[in-house]
Parts: sequence; C-alpha cells; structure tokens
Amino acid sequence: MPIPRFSIPPAWFAVFLALTIFAGAETLARGQEFLPLKDAVPSITTTGTARAEVVPDLATISLGVETERVTAAEAASENARAAQAIVAEIKAQGIEPRDIRTVSVTLSPVYDETHDANGRLLKRTLRGYAARNALSVRVRQIEKAGALAQKLMEKGANIFQGVAFDYEQKELKYDALRGEAVRDALRKANSYVNGLGIRLGRVLSVGQPGRYGGEADMSPRALSAQAAAPSVVVPIEPGVQVLMTEIEVTWELAQ
Repeated sequence: MPIPRFSIPPAWFAVFLALTIFAGAETLARGQEFLPLKDAVPSITTTGTARAEVVPDLATISLGVETERVTAAEAASENARAAQAIVAEIKAQGIEPRDIRTVSVTLSPVYDETHDANGRLLKRTLRGYAARNALSVRVRQIEKAGALAQKLMEKGANIFQGVAFDYEQKELKYDALRGEAVRDALRKANSYVNGLGIRLGRVLSVGQPGRYGGEADMSPRALSAQAAAPSVVVPIEPGVQVLMTEIEVTWELAQ
C-alpha cells in the first residue's frame, strides 16, 4: 500500500515554520526563567554580620498558683479565688491589663502510689485533685520586677518559673544592624576582588542566609516560691542581650 504524501502550500509552510520557531523559543524561555541570575553570570557572594549589646527594658514574670483539695469542685473553686487575688494585686501595682496573660488553667487528679523494692507499682489511690492557674506578667519598669514577684508570692502565688527579659525597640535596632551587615558584606567582597583586577557590578540578590536575631539567654533560673523569705525582695538582674544579624549579598562580577 503506497504511503500517503501531504503537500503544504509554500505560504502555509512559512507560517507553520514561524509558529514552530516561536513555540520553541517560548519553551526555552520558560525553562530558563527558573535559573537564578546569580547562577547565570559570574558572581561573588559574601555574608556580612553585625551585632550589638543592649540592656533589656522589659521583664516577663512567669508564675501561678496551685491548689490541692479532696474534690475537683473544691480545688477548682479555691484555685480560682486565689488566682483572682493575684490578678487583683498585679493590677493594683500599676500593671496594665494588656500585660497580664493567662498561660494555662488545669485540673488533674492526684494519686498516692505504693511501690515494691524493685520500683514496681503495687497500689494507686486517689488522694484528691490539683487545680493550677499559670500567668505571665510583663513589667515595663524592669527595676520593679523583683518587688512585684515578691508581693505576688505573699498574695498566694506558689509557683515561680522565672523571669525572661526583652528589649522593646528590638526591631528598630535590627534595622540598623542589617545596614551594618550589608556594609560588612560589601567590605568582604571588595577585599576579594581588589587583588584580581575586577570590580563589583550590580547586586543580584540580598537575603538572610539562615536563622538570625539570636539573643544571649540572660534570664535567671527558675526559683522556688518557698525559698524566698517574705521580707526579702527577689533579686533580678537583667544583664545584657546580644542582638546579631547576618545578611548574604551576591554581586555580579564586572571587568
């Protein structure tokens, strides 16, 4: 059986060829659009760093009250009254409601357990129920944090999990540090290219190479509420925090 042949008029063939070339170029362009510019031209990438020490001006106190009673209702009711007294004292000390946060409210059974000499559980007896209300309080007058913590323990707070410090103008400080980090990256890049007889061209990318903004942990360890005497203010020293940022910059290399 003869193979069929198709003939295309010259004018139609020219149109077909033009469309084919256009489609191929468009496909190639789509494939190249995912190639970063810094990988398509000669370039250099450096990472600049900047850091600064700041004195914290915010303190967040983590504390709470735990109440154990025979029944769940008694535990919950008594704990609620104790928590209300603590919150009232916090507000009486001039702390704004926006700086007081309930972290958790829990109620759980409490058991007495008997074990044998090998540590195996022999008997478990329900002793009662424990209700717990945990709070966090942000103190903007950081020098008053210790006295406030002591007053709250005197009011019934029997859980004191420690103090965390922060710096209110942190983002503004980071903005300044990012500028310093970019200048540090530029200094490093120039130190590489100056001896090679080439120069830096346009900036191809700017970004953060990874996690940044780490802070030195200057918070004191959690203290036991029972360990503080009523007449002694809890000593709280904020120390300093180290703010650090890293910026990665890629330049095109020019002759």
